[in-house]
Amino acid sequence: MIFNDIYQKIKSNYYSVGDLLPTEHEMQEIYGVSRAPIRVALGRLQNEGFIQRKPGKGTVVAENSVSAPWTPMGGFSSHFKTKASVLECNTIDVSKAIVEEHITNKLKLEPETPVIKVTRLRKENNNPIFLLNHYYVDVEMEKIKQAGDILYMRQFASQVLGINFEYVNEELVAINADKYLANLLEVELGEALLKVSRISYDKDFKPVEYVEYYVKAKDWPYKVMFSREGQNFEY
Repeated sequence: MIFNDIYQKIKSNYYSVGDLLPTEHEMQEIYGVSRAPIRVALGRLQNEGFIQRKPGKGTVVAENSVSAPWTPMGGFSSHFKTKASVLECNTIDVSKAIVEEHITNKLKLEPETPVIKVTRLRKENNNPIFLLNHYYVDVEMEKIKQAGDILYMRQFASQVLGINFEYVNEELVAINADKYLANLLEVELGEALLKVSRISYDKDFKPVEYVEYYVKAKDWPYKVMFSREGQNFEY
């Protein structure tokens, strides 16, 4: 509740870049809670790059916090914009792993090269919607572990891990839920899901992230926007 409230106020420019947020004591009075959940929310906002905590001054809105945490190249951005206040994302696992060869191929690595794998479950009103597997090379795994539940991984990867995203390529395919996916997404075995595979590149077209995620598309349909002479079309 506290994280989402402050996040929405930053995105709506209620708190602008450089603005000083209320003190922890003031937030206790605003939200009617103890200091512990305030610190958890502020820690998460800091980890995801929305705020900066400056000794002797207080907590201020970060300069790049107003940029959208979703990419307009994805097909779910409109959902994120309208449903941000009811979304949460739980980090299930962060580990170094030997992965399938098609994943190392996507990252242009030799087979059996260890990568950092991050598994997350995104929920809307506590209803599982996305299961996401992120794969990285040469990132600080401890920073991801210390961050805990990360709502917007791309923004975290950019601002905290220092990954430069310039280009993205996505592929979509319909699949049937196996036991693992059915259990985590709380769907029937064999139910249709949308699988999205996304490779992100830096300015030199070096792969910097590979993601495979699974979506309950009946709840979150994938939308594509086209533009012609300034006119938007939606299909």
